[in-house]
Amino acid sequence: MRNSLKCIPAALLVLFGLAPLSTSIHAQTTYVYTNNNSIPNTISAFSVGPGGILVPLGPPKPTGGDGFGSFSASNTATATIRRNFLYVSNNGTSNISGFSIDTTTGLLTSVPGSPFAAGGSGGSGGISLAVTPNGRFLYAGNSGSNNISAFSIGPHGALTALTSISSPFPLGEPPDGIKVSPNGKFLGVALPFSNRVAMLRIDSYGALHSVLGSPFSQGGMGNLASSVDMSCKSQQLFAALDNATNTDVGVSTIHSNGALSAIAGSPFTFMSGFNSDVGVLSPNNQWLFVSNQYSGTITSLDVETDGSLALVGGSPFPDSTALIPSGLATNREGTLLYVANGDNSVTGFAIDNNNGALFPVGPPVLTGVNGSLRSLTVFPSNAVEGGGGEKGDDGHEGRFSFHAERDCVATGEMEFEEPDTGKRMTGSVGAVTVAGSTAIISGSGTLLDGTPLNYTAVVLGNVPVIGLNRFAISWLTSTGSVFQTSGPLTDGYIVVHPQ
Repeated sequence: MRNSLKCIPAALLVLFGLAPLSTSIHAQTTYVYTNNNSIPNTISAFSVGPGGILVPLGPPKPTGGDGFGSFSASNTATATIRRNFLYVSNNGTSNISGFSIDTTTGLLTSVPGSPFAAGGSGGSGGISLAVTPNGRFLYAGNSGSNNISAFSIGPHGALTALTSISSPFPLGEPPDGIKVSPNGKFLGVALPFSNRVAMLRIDSYGALHSVLGSPFSQGGMGNLASSVDMSCKSQQLFAALDNATNTDVGVSTIHSNGALSAIAGSPFTFMSGFNSDVGVLSPNNQWLFVSNQYSGTITSLDVETDGSLALVGGSPFPDSTALIPSGLATNREGTLLYVANGDNSVTGFAIDNNNGALFPVGPPVLTGVNGSLRSLTVFPSNAVEGGGGEKGDDGHEGRFSFHAERDCVATGEMEFEEPDTGKRMTGSVGAVTVAGSTAIISGSGTLLDGTPLNYTAVVLGNVPVIGLNRFAISWLTSTGSVFQTSGPLTDGYIVVHPQ
């Protein structure tokens, strides 16, 4: 391989003309969406205003299906984000609704063909959702039929059941919270009735395969594994364990084959909180937040390097015993935590980045409907992401899709295609740097014919006018050929969160 493959020309930014735009003062608005679990089912949408206050974006939007309309199990992810698409489960009608998100206004438009059959029944525990980091596959945990259904996600957000590859995948018992590992290799499934976590390997086609030794016990007396989250390096798994007397969390090492082994001291037990159904990590993995439904509190835990947990001073923090806190989600910066409450309200907390303490952000905000709110999600879900079309300065039109993370290690994927010239590449993310609203993403990949390449992309985002967002990419192949293009967006969006 030629040495020239190891670098992209230093003059790239000058050629693209994007460097001077790095000081843009625009910022992408953050939005919060709730799955209201009502009959008929609806979604409430909020923009995040100054100080983290939630501002309703109009009346609740119908999903086209039904929720339960009453209390149900935790369903830690009955709403999930895939770039600028939102998916919510309708537990009463056993289907999944998809919506595209207007990234400028936060308003929702139904995906054609929505709602989509979930491939199994929700039952009393409902349907939990998880999506792969690359946005290609969605999984639905069906508690009424004890299985996991797999779907491919189309370019416009439509779901197609993967029925030819052993989907639905049988579990033998009802699942609760599910989560795809950040590296996209495994699906973790909480099994409350046996207090275990099933680990399933995801192949390149989206099919699920049981990991050797799965499912894995989470330990402790009287515990029910209710939700799972995984560290950003995909090396540790945290399971919130429903318990009538304490806040319990199981912590396991994730081995390269997906098998779990409990770390020393697991499960970790903390007093003054119980019925701890949901646990979520902060984006930098420094804190773990656990909702205690029946004590009306949020436990904040300090996560050590080895995964062990310590109680944050002042924790647990009151949410109110009347609210029944359940689903949790942070904003992408990790400065705000939002809580879905069973009285159909959302509570906001500011996160102290120095010690993990929580401070209320205004009073609880009502969803505007009667249901049994269990889950919410936040857009955007990645630090740097985007998708759409650009009109190159050379007149050629291209399509792009990318997501990039940088909290623990630089990860993500980049895809670009110019249909009229046949230029097409796919690659992984190796490095991400951010200045203002501009991100520089670099990594390695291949052309359509398999020729290796190194690429650099420069993206300008957050501007609420399509033509002012820009996308530029250049690559150098192992054979020495060079390609580059730069131009404004013709559709789609680009999000760049501050460093």
